[in-house]
Amino acid sequence: MKISTILLVLALTFISLNCNKVKEDVNLNSEIAFKNDSVVKPVKIELPENFDEFNKKFHSDSLFQVSRVDFPIEGQHVSGFEQYNWTRKNWQFQAIPVAEKSEIEEYQHSLVKTDTLITERFWIPDSGFEVERQFKLIQNKWFLIYYNDINL
Repeated sequence: MKISTILLVLALTFISLNCNKVKEDVNLNSEIAFKNDSVVKPVKIELPENFDEFNKKFHSDSLFQVSRVDFPIEGQHVSGFEQYNWTRKNWQFQAIPVAEKSEIEEYQHSLVKTDTLITERFWIPDSGFEVERQFKLIQNKWFLIYYNDINL
C-alpha cells in the first residue's frame, strides 16, 4: 500500500507542476496560448502601430525618422537644376507632421487615409511646387515609403 500511496502522490505532484507550467505560459506578455491536441503553443499577437503616435515621434526624433524611412525611397528632390534621389546621406529631416488640415493657407492640401496607407500632398497650382509623401504600414509598423519634393 505504501508503494501505491507514493505513486499517487508523485502522480498528483507531476500533474500539479504541469498545470502550473501551462498557466505560466498562458500569462506571458500579450501572448495567447492555443491548445491543440494537448500541446500549448504561445502565439504573440502584435497590434498595428498607432499612426498618430508614430507621426509625432517621426517628426520630432531624427534618429527614429531615419530608421522609419524605407531606403531606397521612391520619389526625389528637385529644386531648380538640382535633382537627386533620396538616400540616407542626403536625407533632410522632416519636421512637419501629417495633418488633417494644412495651417499654411497658400498651399492646396489633400490627405487620403486607409488602414495601411496614408498619402499627403501639398501644392501651389500652376507654380511648379509640389510635395507628396506616403506612409505605409509594414509588419505593423509605419514607414515613409515615398517622398517627392518638387520646387521648380
